[in-house]
Amino acid sequence: MLVPARRSADVPALVGWVYGGPVPLLTALLRSWEERFGARGVAAYGGEVLVSVARPPLDPAQAEQLALEHVLSTADNIVDDPPTPFPEYARGLVGRTEWRFWWD
Repeated sequence: MLVPARRSADVPALVGWVYGGPVPLLTALLRSWEERFGARGVAAYGGEVLVSVARPPLDPAQAEQLALEHVLSTADNIVDDPPTPFPEYARGLVGRTEWRFWWD
């Protein structure tokens, strides 16, 4: 569905999304990523959120900070599924233009 919102970060709260982590935290993270990385939520279905990233991190230190923020999202694919070592996960964010999060 299309949702009238000024920012894609606000959509989970506007539609009353209840499938994942705490919506106020997720909205705050999405807003920050929107400002810093040009990230836009492009889809949400069930317990999954897909984010398109216009300016992904190119610096390993920036990717490590972002990886910590991904952990804060409490998404199961980041925290539990699969158990990817943190340094490997952070390196994988360098230049990556799509982020997926899901909650079981």
